[in-house]
Amino acid sequence: MYEDDTWISVHDPRTDIPPQGWKIHISARPGTLADTLDRALPILAEAGCAFKVARSAETLMELNTGDVDAAAVGKAMTVYPEQDAVVELGHALADALSGLSAPRVVSDRRVRPDAPVYYRYAPFAPQYRVDENGDFELIVIGPDGEQLAGAAGPEFTCPPWATDPFRPGTDASPERRQPERRQQEEGGTGGGRIVGGRYRVTSGVVRGPRGNVYRATDAAGRRVVVKEARAYVGENAEGWDLRMYLRNELRILQALRGVTGVPEPIDHFRHGDDEFLVMTDAGSRDLNRDVAENGLFTEEPGTGRDLGALAARLLEVLDAVHGRGVVVRDLSPKNVVLGDDGRCTLIDFGNSRYDGLQLPGWSYGYSVPGQQTGRESVPADDYFSLGATLFFAATGMNPVMIDPDPARNVERTLMCLARMFPSGATGVPGLLPGLLSLDPDERAEAAAEIRATYGTVPAEIRATHEAVPAEGGATHGTVPAEGGRGGARCRRWALPATPKLTGDLLSRALDHTVRECVAFAERLMAAPEDARRESPPVTNVYGGCAGVGMELLHHPEAKTVAGDLARWTVRVTPPAKLPPSLYFGRTGTTLFLTAARLTTVPELTEPAPVTLDGPQRADQAHGVAGIGSGHLALAAVESAASARHLAVAAECARLLVAGDVKDADDTDDRTPPPPGSGVSVETAYAHGEAGCADFLLSYHEATGDRAAGEAARERFAALAVRAEALVEELNGPDARPMGASWCQGMSGITGALAHAAGAYGDDGYLRLAERGARACLTVAPQAWVVSQCCGLAGIGEALIDLAMLTGDDGYWRGAEEIAELMLVRAGGEPSRPVFPGNDLDKAGHTWSTGAAGVLSFLRRLDRRAGSRLWTAGWRLPG
Repeated sequence: MYEDDTWISVHDPRTDIPPQGWKIHISARPGTLADTLDRALPILAEAGCAFKVARSAETLMELNTGDVDAAAVGKAMTVYPEQDAVVELGHALADALSGLSAPRVVSDRRVRPDAPVYYRYAPFAPQYRVDENGDFELIVIGPDGEQLAGAAGPEFTCPPWATDPFRPGTDASPERRQPERRQQEEGGTGGGRIVGGRYRVTSGVVRGPRGNVYRATDAAGRRVVVKEARAYVGENAEGWDLRMYLRNELRILQALRGVTGVPEPIDHFRHGDDEFLVMTDAGSRDLNRDVAENGLFTEEPGTGRDLGALAARLLEVLDAVHGRGVVVRDLSPKNVVLGDDGRCTLIDFGNSRYDGLQLPGWSYGYSVPGQQTGRESVPADDYFSLGATLFFAATGMNPVMIDPDPARNVERTLMCLARMFPSGATGVPGLLPGLLSLDPDERAEAAAEIRATYGTVPAEIRATHEAVPAEGGATHGTVPAEGGRGGARCRRWALPATPKLTGDLLSRALDHTVRECVAFAERLMAAPEDARRESPPVTNVYGGCAGVGMELLHHPEAKTVAGDLARWTVRVTPPAKLPPSLYFGRTGTTLFLTAARLTTVPELTEPAPVTLDGPQRADQAHGVAGIGSGHLALAAVESAASARHLAVAAECARLLVAGDVKDADDTDDRTPPPPGSGVSVETAYAHGEAGCADFLLSYHEATGDRAAGEAARERFAALAVRAEALVEELNGPDARPMGASWCQGMSGITGALAHAAGAYGDDGYLRLAERGARACLTVAPQAWVVSQCCGLAGIGEALIDLAMLTGDDGYWRGAEEIAELMLVRAGGEPSRPVFPGNDLDKAGHTWSTGAAGVLSFLRRLDRRAGSRLWTAGWRLPG
């Protein structure tokens, strides 16, 4: 028997488990898990087959929410039967479990309708293929070696070489499955399908085990949204599941019927145990999408991006909702739909409060602190959510949510605001500290200021609203005589001071981050290495142990752990064929292991050579520019094998010069960036021309290769033309923070241009690099993540590159400003920061998206020395 945090696995070591086959899943609810086990365990014991079971009712409750893994919903037990006994065992379990209700397992077929027993063809033991991002994908393998995806999907599938054992002779493909099964699932998003017998689906919005959401039309051609809640999914200790939230939303919409800015309820029906809610369709452009596509809202009336108008419209809807006795409790950008006329519609009232009833639920950063405790919500709670939503509209950033202390999160959020408005926040931004106050009276006061300043103030509100005296008797605000903005002098709440980086603070923050990364490495190595349900450990640079280990090698106090991590990496690297790339594959891992062998653990065996099998991409992240750069660094630090590494770099340069690389468009499906954003994937360092030019120049410098040198000059000349335009965009009104990133924007381009300026002695490249760096620094306060790949650390590295090239202290000061912005976005005390990953709500530690990459930047800033990691110019520490 083996037990981990989620499962108890039972397996007779005297028997072999086949690598794949027909597995059986038994679904259960938390309250029926004990009964399910009582009925199923005697049958499984008699059969003698391996199985695993959720370790507790609480664990099953979490699995059935779908929050941990959407594919895990309903899978209380997984059985690995002998293949010649699948049918007999499945029917025996169905007989024993007949009549028990449980969540549907959407990836599987049901043995029969009256029992929660399911089956599908799937891997039993881990077998994987690896994509070019280094991600492991479970597979099943056919008799002829054909590999197909083996992970659970949104509907039942069967590989072509297998025959459904419970329904021999039937076609198991989803396109031809039985009509009754297709109707039962209510799955798919194809246009023309009929839901509920009267709503014709036009498109799908959400699809998953929790339930599908569709856009559809009714018999009169009216556009509607159909929301499904699957039975027993997300069930809590009180027995409430997602259907209760759907019923609550119906109850709320009925109470709000006729309120402008709220969908109208149309229908509510059942299909089997599942329930469906139909409402009017408010549109598909939510505030989250609108800001991403069209930019920030500002204090400029008449632009169509008027923050004051948005605040007034949202508050107008909230006032009407509160007037009906409803507290929304889930106001956030994803739940605000914008019409073409600027009108706002609030959606998603599943956990709203009305008539003494509210259901558990909250949104990190947007719900008022304390809402998760279940206390009774009040209208002022929605004002906090209004403030957080307007903060997003004004800054493009989500509120800080990494710290367990809500007061600190609010303080850091307002520090972000202060960094974006260094001359002082006025207008709506000046009211956000009041809306985000932990004092409900202050929130109500700030909401009243919005009504008074940006909207028509109801007479009853104007009659009770008085000027608020400041300290010393001065009046901070008055209400205009006839609503609107004219003449209003609103109260302003002070924004908190942001931390200033001193040498002592930098040193302490750096030391703490080293300890955090060491602790992360130790947790990695302590994890079980043979858990059947887990994918292999990630060993690459981008999201795995190589990125963390390489940075730790640069810190004397962490070198022992880095060496242990190198040994562990060798031991756990899977046999699957990993891609050769620098950031996502074997080249980066080889560079880390080589550095560890040469500095810390000489007993490590030399990694197998990296080979370029098949067509390769051109870029740094996935392709030959990165592979070649890694091998140039390897050649420089490992003299005994320099010829072999240079041979790989030479082949990479040849492929790049000859254009014998595959087009990135063949593998990337990217949404074009908004015009004027400064974002240019095809130009930037990770995926574009800057990284390719940088490698060719590095290869020419290392070898004197003429073809590479000429190609580098041509590419840098073309890059300069494109960079000129991107700098102008970054300095323009439509700039996006991703336009300053390493992976898609100017900070990576700046580093390449600085390299060219130094190599060629070209002041034109240097001036362009400096302009790019200054533009990045201007946009940096809007950057929403701290990471190397997409955020602040990558910007800071570019500033350090220029500081080291030029000796200009201004660039060091700019890099310090980046470090200050990082501390504002972190949890914890400034001297003990907890840096969030790109998901923002929990700590991240990997190199590209977490603390290890932040540490690389802080180290260079503190020591004022050293090359960027993972570049051709990197050398061994010390």
